[in-house]
Amino acid sequence: MSTWLLAFVTSTLGIAPLLIRRRFAQAIPFWVIGFFLLEAIYYAAFPSMVWPFLGIAGFLVAVLWTISAIVDWVMEERPTYIAWLPALAVGIYIVTGVSSCNAFRSSDYAALIGQVERREWTQDVQPKDPRHVRLVPLELAYYLATKQLGEAPGAIGSQFHVIKEQMTLQLIKGELWYVAPLDYRGFSVWTSAPCAPGYVMVHGEDPKRQVIVKTDQKYLFTLGAFWGNNLERHLWYKYPTKGLTDYSFEIDEEGKAWWAVTVFRPAITWFGRVVEGVIIVDPETGDDTFYPMEKVPDWVDRAVPEATVKDWIDFWGELRNGWVNSWWDLKDVTEPEEPSISYGSDGQPYWVTAVTSKGKSTQSSLSMVGLFYTNSRTGKSVYYHATGGTDRAITDLVNNKVSYRKLHGDSPVLYNIYGTMTSIVPLLGESHSFQGIAMADVANMQVAVGDTIEEALHQYQKTLATGGQTVSPEKQHNTRQVEGVVDRFRPETSGSETLYYLHVEGIPHIFIGSGEMSAKLRLTKEGDRVVIKYVVSDDTTLPLMGFDNLSFQVGQSANEADIKARTAERQEATAAQKDTRDAREEIKKMSDKELQELLRLKEQKK
Repeated sequence: MSTWLLAFVTSTLGIAPLLIRRRFAQAIPFWVIGFFLLEAIYYAAFPSMVWPFLGIAGFLVAVLWTISAIVDWVMEERPTYIAWLPALAVGIYIVTGVSSCNAFRSSDYAALIGQVERREWTQDVQPKDPRHVRLVPLELAYYLATKQLGEAPGAIGSQFHVIKEQMTLQLIKGELWYVAPLDYRGFSVWTSAPCAPGYVMVHGEDPKRQVIVKTDQKYLFTLGAFWGNNLERHLWYKYPTKGLTDYSFEIDEEGKAWWAVTVFRPAITWFGRVVEGVIIVDPETGDDTFYPMEKVPDWVDRAVPEATVKDWIDFWGELRNGWVNSWWDLKDVTEPEEPSISYGSDGQPYWVTAVTSKGKSTQSSLSMVGLFYTNSRTGKSVYYHATGGTDRAITDLVNNKVSYRKLHGDSPVLYNIYGTMTSIVPLLGESHSFQGIAMADVANMQVAVGDTIEEALHQYQKTLATGGQTVSPEKQHNTRQVEGVVDRFRPETSGSETLYYLHVEGIPHIFIGSGEMSAKLRLTKEGDRVVIKYVVSDDTTLPLMGFDNLSFQVGQSANEADIKARTAERQEATAAQKDTRDAREEIKKMSDKELQELLRLKEQKK
């Protein structure tokens, strides 16, 4: 649609009250002024008409009606019947706004996220090789991109730049990359340069990997271009009645770049958004194709925007138990942290969002009560029961540990390391340079730091080993218990801490543990038969999660036996709670026929 046409229609409708009153002398100049003013507004803002009453266009008609009624009032020296037109418009807007507030539509807002499945985190999030994780945060990626651009041949950095907000993390041929287009530095560059030359790629896993600057492209349509080549304006002309947001620059598997633009519609008058699909745009030609959600290409990683996901989780956490509960009872009311993109072992992209109890206390904002994994391609969400520190709490913890070195942590990412929910935090220096890695046990808020991922992992193994913790029920499916003979055994003392390394015949791992785990570990020697428990992993060195030496027996006091019994009882109770929670979720997913069969089996057992 042309902005001229929209301005013509809007200004014509706006002077309708004056035309009805046959005040043509006032209507004509009013129309001319309104037409050119509206044309300027529409051209600068290209407003979407996806909203009720055509969005800002309908609102401006109501404004023009009000002005027209005032002009007629002044000419007549009293209000006339056309004053009912703006009054009616205002009434409609008020009624529509009030009827869509969360006090009346709480269930609709909470349902925007769709069906939320509840699961245990380690059931789905498989143990990840910590050597293949995202180690480069956005801050570092932007620094590396701008640094490399400044050194690129032809001094293209003087005309084009990388915009931090346009950098997107993507999985390309099994590796994580940040990709960002080279965009014009201003109007003068756009008028003198024939096109934007390409894009920058920064490796997301290895901060030492060479930055790629691709300059053999000819992009005419970018967010920094002007007039008809501006990407937002270009799409507005074709899709004025669609809601367009989140202009992501993405690379397909063949290395060709595209713009992926999310298409949405408001779900509850002006509020709440439902994603309908994605428009894929060729930056060279401007050709575009709309794909509904079920047909979005596999290489598109951001069909559902970050802001939309956060809104959905916010509505769900606040309103799923009703509007009154959101401010009076406050039962199970939660609020989300900022989502971060992560890639699962299935290769799918997820917005990972920690949720906390909603409250004013600092403690509530630092304690995680659950995690949402929202597939950014499909919008499907899974809620995981998880407790521990939030990203903010983890970052503060890491900063306290490394601040003396003038380092700071940035952009924590959650991974399953040895069956433990682990936050991996890149460490950056004052000049944004990469300085190391911190690994934090989210549940117990313990941190290990290393200059490299290998060193951090080794320190983290020691941290887990010295924790002396038994395996929690959530980790049981990732553990293995074996019996064998020790053929290598060595203690290692560092400061006041002693760790024990051992190898069991026939098992291709070296195990590390603390004497706090078992007093028998301190007295173990080569040739002893032992029982060990550990988390299944391909790593060479693994922390012990359980240990017993069968070659000798020791007595046990009444207090020790009581403590052991209480621990076992507590673990059994926790496991029973988990089983009950899982069973309830499974029952919710059963069909009517399956429920009837379940009831029949229950009756047979009576």
